[in-house]
Amino acid sequence: MDVVRPRRRERDVLQPLLPRRPERSFSPDIEDDIPTPLGQTEPSAPIPIERVPPGSRFHFFGTFWQLLVFGLTLQRLRLTQKLDPARKAVLTRELFERLSGIWIKAGQLLSLRTDLMSDEMCRELGKLQYRVAGFPADVARRVVEEHLGRPLSQVFADFEPLPFAAASVCQVHRATLLRNGRAVVVKIRRPDIRANFERDMRVLRQICALMGMLGIGAQFRMAEGIHALDDLLNEETDYRFEAVNLKRMRRSLRPHGIHVPRVFKELSGERVLVMEEVPGVLMSHYIEMRRTDPSRLRRWQLENGIEPEALARRLTVSVLRQITEDNLFHGDLHPGNIMLLADNGIALLDFGSVGRLDERTFQLYRRSLAAISASDFERAADYMLLLQPGLGALDPRPISRDLRDSLEAWKMSTEFPGARYADRSVASMSNHVAKVFARRDMPFSWSLMRVGRSLSTLDASLQTLAPKGDFMSLSRAYFRDRQRRSTQPGARRRAGAKILSEIGWLMGDINLALGGALRHQSLRAQGMLNTAGRLKLAVLSVLQRGVISIIVLTLTATVLDERLRGVPLKEDNGFLSGLHRAAHVLLEYLPNLHILTWLIMLSCTLFVAHVLRAARSVLSNRTK
Repeated sequence: MDVVRPRRRERDVLQPLLPRRPERSFSPDIEDDIPTPLGQTEPSAPIPIERVPPGSRFHFFGTFWQLLVFGLTLQRLRLTQKLDPARKAVLTRELFERLSGIWIKAGQLLSLRTDLMSDEMCRELGKLQYRVAGFPADVARRVVEEHLGRPLSQVFADFEPLPFAAASVCQVHRATLLRNGRAVVVKIRRPDIRANFERDMRVLRQICALMGMLGIGAQFRMAEGIHALDDLLNEETDYRFEAVNLKRMRRSLRPHGIHVPRVFKELSGERVLVMEEVPGVLMSHYIEMRRTDPSRLRRWQLENGIEPEALARRLTVSVLRQITEDNLFHGDLHPGNIMLLADNGIALLDFGSVGRLDERTFQLYRRSLAAISASDFERAADYMLLLQPGLGALDPRPISRDLRDSLEAWKMSTEFPGARYADRSVASMSNHVAKVFARRDMPFSWSLMRVGRSLSTLDASLQTLAPKGDFMSLSRAYFRDRQRRSTQPGARRRAGAKILSEIGWLMGDINLALGGALRHQSLRAQGMLNTAGRLKLAVLSVLQRGVISIIVLTLTATVLDERLRGVPLKEDNGFLSGLHRAAHVLLEYLPNLHILTWLIMLSCTLFVAHVLRAARSVLSNRTK
């Protein structure tokens, strides 16, 4: 493992305190890392159960009515001068919660757009949570049995009928496998969720199309945002995606020393996901206990070898490694998805949202983080500008200067006496950068939102584990760990690694700066060749048409010369006599040649036309 964990204290004394479930066994990977129970301030309330409501045909009109009332309310408050940013943010959050469903997801994504919305709006939308009840046990049983194609008793030794967790997409049950007594959790998708989300997506697309027609919200890049939301919902409502993510992340995070639940792929599918249960303490429970009963929390930390600052470093090292090395990262690291194990062990849960970046964005983003960690803000600003799709023909120097100054101001604010972790976090840094881009009307790309979501949701855990820490020091811990992993002890090797690192920076800069330019020049040259080819085709086409015209004229002249020369004109004013007079006028300008001469000229002209047609065909094939 990359981060050495302290040995657990008083292991033999505490062994009797471990939860004993003789009928259920856990993965051998974590048997030695199961912590003692942390306890709760009050008994947890059972998940409320409600019948699955039928779909409404008038859902669109209900949504439209809610939006209309919301707009009229804002207008009334604005006219009475009672609307301030904080109240507008609260009203917007309440609207999204009433609409529920996909609107909660949309609001959570919008809460990351600090470059487009006020701080108050981002904070309020960040509070959006699902408040849903579970569905009945008979519905859950039917969904699982339809998926497995057999009764539950043939797969599970026991299956708890009541869920222990519920969300808008699914609910989760505990169970025990019949074949080996392994403790598992079963995620069951809500029967109506796909239809509801597709219905809401249609409504959202219609609203975005209407806003686009009216020229409202263009800075949000609605089409790109809808595409990002659609991808997110497809991943979260089809558990085959999560099964693949679990397998990949389990393999990727094993070298990090981070545990990922094993998925039982033969029992999992689109609607059902079966994976091993990880017994531990959720970070959300840890945070709550720190607020309500800190003395009990300190005892639990001593019993289980938990060092909060070491946990903060391990989490940061792993997340930055996921983003900047593996290019495969957990996209939603809120405290409910982080499990604490004994001896500073960590498990990550819920891999419905896993992110990847395209290669260019990945290289630029990792270099910008490295430059920020090294306080090289000028270089970091340049990388951030290269990440922006809307730079266009703008002069980058003043924008780069503003970004550098903003990063330096953020760095200075982190050193103020009494500064909170929130002021020293990556979210705070992103806010400083976002304001610069907002002033220039250059919104972030939606492709970076998943990275921002991963880092910003992690802040809630880091500010609890290391309230006196800051992102700069935690990120430097990652780069030290990275250097330790990439080099062996010895001054010479470290010096060589440093030189290689600088060469890598230089070569990377050259590649990023010139690679795309060279490709664009090559494409431009290819375009010039294609343009020359098209010009030649145009010339040949004109010549071919000209030769065809000559052929027509030659045939006409042959006929006229043979048939009309010497024929006297008639004096009547009919149509035929008019043609006759026109032909005689034309004959005055044609040479008086023999019919054989005309036929030879016609043959030559036909030959030239054939050559031009063949040349045009060959050139056309080469230009395609």
